[in-house]
Amino acid sequence: MEKKALFEGIVREEKDKVFNLAYRLCGDFHQAHDITQETFMRAYGSFERFEGRSQLFTYLYRIACNVWKNSLRKKSFSSFTSYRLDDREIDPPAREPSPYESMRSEDRCRMVQKCLDSLPARERAIIVLRDIEGRTYEEIASILGCRLGTVKSRLARARKSLSEKVLPFMEVAGK
Repeated sequence: MEKKALFEGIVREEKDKVFNLAYRLCGDFHQAHDITQETFMRAYGSFERFEGRSQLFTYLYRIACNVWKNSLRKKSFSSFTSYRLDDREIDPPAREPSPYESMRSEDRCRMVQKCLDSLPARERAIIVLRDIEGRTYEEIASILGCRLGTVKSRLARARKSLSEKVLPFMEVAGK
């Protein structure tokens, strides 16, 4: 199969996953599109060197994380866009939430995202990959190019940092 046709199939299969990761990392729709496009351009350019030692999505996620990190170096991703933190299927609630409950839930998601956005890039990436994307420790180690023990210790520190940022908001909301 021709490289271009093969890669077009890969893009069709993986573009939503890569975009979702980029969006969660940067929190901005347009920047996520740019990161996704750059990821696939880089992947296409280096596709002959992909040896298949890792899964394809791991290869693409690693490129996407590197593109995101490089863009952080070039400019600040300080904009904030709200979105759901977890797009997994869930059972519908037994009753419709009141407008007040909906607003509180949306506010909580925005607050958590804002706290997530305030974390350093390394901490944000590892939380997104593990706690939002649901990747295994082994996959994260491969994506980020580090050891399994490093992933676990970084994740513990990142979760602690995030909880320290979220806790004051939760205390205020509880009062």
